[in-house]
Amino acid sequence: MLIDKCTLFLRAGNGGNGVISWRKEAHYPKGGPWGGDGGKGGDVYIIGDHNLNSLIDLRYKKKIEAEDGENGKTKLATGKNGNDIYIKVPVGTTITNSITNEVIVDILVTGQKYLICKGGMGGKGNAYFKSSKNRIPNLCENGELGETIEAQFELKYIADVGLLGLPNAGKSTLVNSLSNTNLKTANYMFTTLSPSLGVVNFEDEHLVFADIPGIIEDASNGSGLGLDFLKHIERCHFLIHLISVANIDTENPFKDYLTIVEELKKYNKEILKRKIFIVLNKIDENDSKDNINLFLKEFKKISNKKVYQISGFFKENTNELLKDIFKDYKKHKEQWERELEEKINSYSLVKVEKEQEDIVTYEKDENRIWVVSSKRIAYWFNRIPFNTDENVTRFMQKIKMDEIEQTLKDKGAKIGDSFRIQDVMFEIN
Repeated sequence: MLIDKCTLFLRAGNGGNGVISWRKEAHYPKGGPWGGDGGKGGDVYIIGDHNLNSLIDLRYKKKIEAEDGENGKTKLATGKNGNDIYIKVPVGTTITNSITNEVIVDILVTGQKYLICKGGMGGKGNAYFKSSKNRIPNLCENGELGETIEAQFELKYIADVGLLGLPNAGKSTLVNSLSNTNLKTANYMFTTLSPSLGVVNFEDEHLVFADIPGIIEDASNGSGLGLDFLKHIERCHFLIHLISVANIDTENPFKDYLTIVEELKKYNKEILKRKIFIVLNKIDENDSKDNINLFLKEFKKISNKKVYQISGFFKENTNELLKDIFKDYKKHKEQWERELEEKINSYSLVKVEKEQEDIVTYEKDENRIWVVSSKRIAYWFNRIPFNTDENVTRFMQKIKMDEIEQTLKDKGAKIGDSFRIQDVMFEIN
């Protein structure tokens, strides 16, 4: 069963908390701060693996989380970093933000690695805050929260050449004979229920051929296996449009050809701009001649493209087809390899988000109590624990409490009125 789509919630590890600790040893009467920092949270990576051909290993997982960093310890000991998580996916997997539909990364080669969620940094222990002005700091920090995302994983097979055609056009048989693979075939609709890949060698070169399951009329609207497999042709450099000329498979091979063309137009017109090799298959059948003549007569009215005539089963005339495919591939090979490298490198670049102005909002809740919030306030609320007076004072300095209170007064609040930040109540002074 082909599993080529799933959605996961990913979370990097939270940083460990820093601690407040004091040195208490006989030979150090003055003691001093001795609290260590928290460890870093684990990262979440995506990595391409050519040994996988499905997302089935991820299908039943709803959430994947990296390990949190350990809290700091006494004696200046830093907490252990959380272990990273590596999510292996098939080459050809696209990861998209489920909320914004933005493509995050395309995994295009085996070994390609992408950091999708970064672990939070560990919080500082009180030893970090020691200075000439504050020799006994009663300060510490919580670790940063790890990044999170809900991401959609979608596999689109990567192949150099994709085979298109109606069911029973002979795609699996052709891939079998050209690549010496063993794809199961039989004489019934939708013989191939998932895309299958085969490596075809020719004159010391090799290309990956993909057998795309048979397309039927209205496949672009979801009929039959429809959209489940049309997407798998999007990455192919070349396409082979295979048309059976055996009477058992068709009443009119030219009409069969037009059916596929119309479905491609509806699905994605850009696909028709690629090099498509028109191939009549099963010419070994005794009843094929009339169908061949019918097709050629009608096709010449709309195109002067070369039409290949082969027998996939007996490999008759397939060398001519392979020779032209590999010749065209060599023309574009360097360009395609360069474009692939540039695309992969573009995902590896550090993407600096445009810093947006941190707007503090003031709203009243259902009890008519002011609620104050902003990204900066939420960040420092999570970072600074309210376990010492010094930490509370530091929190108020970080969020600019004086400015917040003055703004509330300007909005009509009075000294002594309560307001809320996150889930903590404060009073205007």
